[in-house]
Amino acid sequence: MKNKAGISVALLVITYAVFHFVMFPIFSPKEPGWILNRYVCFLIMVGVIIGYNVILKLKPPMFLNATTVWLTGYYFYDSVLAPHIPFTLLVTYMMLWSIGTFLYITQDPVTFKEFRRPIVLMLVGEYKLARIIILGGLPFLVGFVTYNAMLPKFEEPVELRTVHPAPPATTKVHGKMYTLETATNPFRIDEQDKYKDSFPFLDADKQEYMKYVTEGGTIFFQNCHYCHGDQLNGLGMFSHVFNPTPANFVDPGTIAMLRESFLFWRVSKGGPGLPNEST
Repeated sequence: MKNKAGISVALLVITYAVFHFVMFPIFSPKEPGWILNRYVCFLIMVGVIIGYNVILKLKPPMFLNATTVWLTGYYFYDSVLAPHIPFTLLVTYMMLWSIGTFLYITQDPVTFKEFRRPIVLMLVGEYKLARIIILGGLPFLVGFVTYNAMLPKFEEPVELRTVHPAPPATTKVHGKMYTLETATNPFRIDEQDKYKDSFPFLDADKQEYMKYVTEGGTIFFQNCHYCHGDQLNGLGMFSHVFNPTPANFVDPGTIAMLRESFLFWRVSKGGPGLPNEST
């Protein structure tokens, strides 16, 4: 029984190492496709873990099963899920995952007794070496974590942040240079640089215009809604880590008050193309 548990642990470590250091880097940072991606790779890893336990009839003890389930959940939220979630959100998810794991191991008295057995043997039973290592090393671990948390960090001063940074005179998008001072919206201005009578829901440009609106919506939900929110209100799942917070697009004081050429520059360049002082 002990040999099978040891084999199961060894195979588990090897599986995690292979998938983490060999397989997952293939799918980062760019996803190859809908079929070959990091989530499918994760499911394959879980299938491999289940597979070798079933094929080799290892039947790992309940404590090892519960530990594997908990670590698999942590690995998914911390290393697989993209984009990477904030630490506070990770703690929330892991609390829920831990509750689910606890319910799994306490589903009946026999299962819970099997789960507690190695813990009891470590505390008062025959696992003396494990007791010495764990109880002896725990104070040092707590001390190290406390020391590391209290250690002063000499970080550089925080830069001033501005919501609407000054735009450049020109910007290059898809190989074409635009002068922002004179750039106009082709759906609002005609070829003679005059405002159109209707915009554009009542004119012939509607179909083409809505095509770009649909593409923009797709890009927004792929890249932007994590911070700006699916309601465009600046309350996305990651918004609380920013100061200032992400822009509230439904506020009439944001997009409605800005020039379209400025918005064109902000959206086309995104975060990486903005000045250092911008959000």
